[in-house]
Amino acid sequence: MLKNLTPNTKKNNRTGKPMGVAIALALMTAAFIPGLPRKAEAQMGTYPANSSVISLEDVAGSPEEFYGQTVTIRGDFKESVDENAFKLTRGGFLFFGGSEVLVVNNTGQPIVPPENENISLQVTGEVRQMRVAELQRDFGWDFWNPDLYVEYDMRPVIVAESVALAPDPSQISDNPAQFYGETIAVEGELNEYFTFNAMLLQQDSLMGGGDILVLLPLEANRVNAGENIVVTGEVRPFVMADMERDLGIRGWTPEMQRLFAEEFGTRPVMLAENVYQIGE
Repeated sequence: MLKNLTPNTKKNNRTGKPMGVAIALALMTAAFIPGLPRKAEAQMGTYPANSSVISLEDVAGSPEEFYGQTVTIRGDFKESVDENAFKLTRGGFLFFGGSEVLVVNNTGQPIVPPENENISLQVTGEVRQMRVAELQRDFGWDFWNPDLYVEYDMRPVIVAESVALAPDPSQISDNPAQFYGETIAVEGELNEYFTFNAMLLQQDSLMGGGDILVLLPLEANRVNAGENIVVTGEVRPFVMADMERDLGIRGWTPEMQRLFAEEFGTRPVMLAENVYQIGE
């Protein structure tokens, strides 16, 4: 069963046991409820199905390996080229080992830079070579000012199908209100499953930092504890009635609901749309 459910060790008023222990005891009982799995199954998968998660450095350094592929990368917003394209960077200054890739917006929505420059972005889209005439033809774009794109000619560009804020768990736990109602993409380490549809996502264990409770829909991919993953979904305040309504929480006894509310009731929760592994 679960060995390290939560770092919080405050006492349960009724039992006198640490709260994490109380949750563990409740879940040990729940594991034998008919219809519930004894442990979370590891169902490996990627999201979206036709996308691979790779580093921005790989695209910038060896673009020919990815032309024509749909990929997902994470990086930092540097600056806009115009209202339809921006530069995504990773790894610091370009002259000191950093990398940069141009992103052209094909999402149908305007791209708004993060208000907090320390919050990264996740971009999913097709890797192409910057050939203005071909991109105009293939996507029906008429917004190009050729003079702005001369320096990017023949370089890699990602035609973005989706762009999302990509905070880390500690940024969410430190200031959750700025993310409420937003669909985001969070990278972290899967600490443990509390039950088959609730898990704790934490900052890289070597770096330390915060964690966030993630609630999964039944159809979500599942991976093993200890894996580095990205979770996409919406951040909300923890309200049990909303969890029941939107997730159809099954197998959560009144005692379990009370314990979760006591442990996480003042913290943010993420309602996951999907979970996928980070590629090597």
